[in-house]
Amino acid sequence: MIYKLCAAIAFIGASNALTVAPPAVSSFSTLHARPAAAPLAPARANIAMLDTKRASGVALTGDTLQAALKMRTDTSGAGYAIYWANVNGILVVAGDYVTDGHKAELRQMGRKSSYAQQSETYALPTTGDGPVATVLKTQKPIFIKDVQKSTMLRKDLAKTYGIAQVAFAPFEGGVLEYGTSTGRATADWRELPECPTMPKATMRKAFENLGASYCLFWERDGDEYVCIADFLTESRRKALALARGDDKSFASVSRGQRLNAKGEGPVALAARVGKEIVIDSAMMDGVMKRATLAKEYGIKRLHLVPTNEGVFEYGTPADAFLSGPLMEASLKMRCDTSGAGYAMYWKEVEGKLVIAGEYVTPQRQETLRKLNKKASFAEASQKITIDVGSDTPFARVMQTDAPVFIQDVKTCTTMDRAGLAAEYAIGSLCLIPVEGGMIEYGTSCEESQCTANWNSVEDACTAVMPRGEMKRAFENGATHVIFWKLVDGQYVCGADYVIPERIRALKGKGIDTSYTTESEEMSFAADGPGPVATAARSGAEIVIENPDMNPAFKRAAIAKKYGVGNIHFVPCKDGVLEYGSAWTS
Repeated sequence: MIYKLCAAIAFIGASNALTVAPPAVSSFSTLHARPAAAPLAPARANIAMLDTKRASGVALTGDTLQAALKMRTDTSGAGYAIYWANVNGILVVAGDYVTDGHKAELRQMGRKSSYAQQSETYALPTTGDGPVATVLKTQKPIFIKDVQKSTMLRKDLAKTYGIAQVAFAPFEGGVLEYGTSTGRATADWRELPECPTMPKATMRKAFENLGASYCLFWERDGDEYVCIADFLTESRRKALALARGDDKSFASVSRGQRLNAKGEGPVALAARVGKEIVIDSAMMDGVMKRATLAKEYGIKRLHLVPTNEGVFEYGTPADAFLSGPLMEASLKMRCDTSGAGYAMYWKEVEGKLVIAGEYVTPQRQETLRKLNKKASFAEASQKITIDVGSDTPFARVMQTDAPVFIQDVKTCTTMDRAGLAAEYAIGSLCLIPVEGGMIEYGTSCEESQCTANWNSVEDACTAVMPRGEMKRAFENGATHVIFWKLVDGQYVCGADYVIPERIRALKGKGIDTSYTTESEEMSFAADGPGPVATAARSGAEIVIENPDMNPAFKRAAIAKKYGVGNIHFVPCKDGVLEYGSAWTS
């Protein structure tokens, strides 16, 4: 479910009020029937009451949101789950999930939609006294044992779709709703179900930064660990189905495994030592019971993260790596946000790290020309390979999936290119793990001041780009991405990228500017009603399908000028990611 600003927010005259109308059909649901009209609760909020606070907790979008919803149904026995987000004083459905078992029940009932999908047409004021608004205000869960005996606004809708019991709980700045059916596909709760809390910050890191394709949750049952919840990304499901011809995955076959809680396996060990364990495919044999399965399903690296209630596992496939616009954007935007002068993507190929991509900022290129350098440090490093098993900072990143910061490269004794770094006046560098390898980026130490000056890893890692969302953007035809960061109460452009085809198309028409370059000069108040601030406050993705026709959109004229449409605003850990599409020919 994506909350669409074009359908959901209509600004009224000169007043600062807004009206919320039904959002569009969920993009997550497999039931594609258009929802029938449903009664809307009063939905008007005063913009003057908006504050600058971002949504508390983890921003739930994309695979992180889908995993959180699916795993709640797994651990509770629910047939559906809905995430309600607070969008400028209005609670709207930001995401929903329906189990396969409940979908089968609905088909038997002759239903082409679901209660979760139909709930997308509701907009609930946060000032209301219903269960969703009450949970948001009190931050305490509510359990409705029999919906038909309640005063719930959607009681009739629940009856139509066979919903029996409903639970509501505070959830990462919004409200999680999940419930059972009158059939046999779900549990029958006597009281509010106790469910383990998924580590959603870890989930976000897994899917957005490390390219994870699945996650599992292991719970101890006596002397064994059993998997009680799982999630597989849609892209991985499709890839496996195409390659294997069935619906199996490493996540699905792991659900039937029982692991010795007192053994030396990674799940038991992570729980015992209370620390995250990372296992590469080369280390799995003799250590992990599922080693053969991991190889069969192409799992390259596993992470086991202990929690108070069990062990959370996620993994990345061997064929996950950066390429094309995603790689190019990751390198450029890393320089933009950190002040680095260059960035390189080191890709692991058969135990060796090789450079698969590079970027040098225009400012750094100009400095190199003044120094009479015919190449850059990145270009001069092209022929170098690094053994992932060596005693180097690069190998350490691969072994731990944690960043490494080197403040003075030329004096680093474990850095093979220390001499080369000195020749090109490289000052500091940072290595961060990404799918398929790592990104190296660094600063210069000459007096040109064309880069930032880092004193710590925090200086080098001021913002992390949500690559999972960026990948989804480019797969859906995005021609630009912009990262908006909060500075002194204003959202300003912290990084951007435009695909080469779009740049060529503009230049072919004699245009040297773009929607992105003009957006760089703009800023938006964090307490304002615009889509950037709204996405940050609500923790929900906002979409404007026709920005050029929306007078309330501050950049409508710019969007029209450059033919940009279908603009998405996605909240992330360090700001808001915007992306949209435009003509490329």
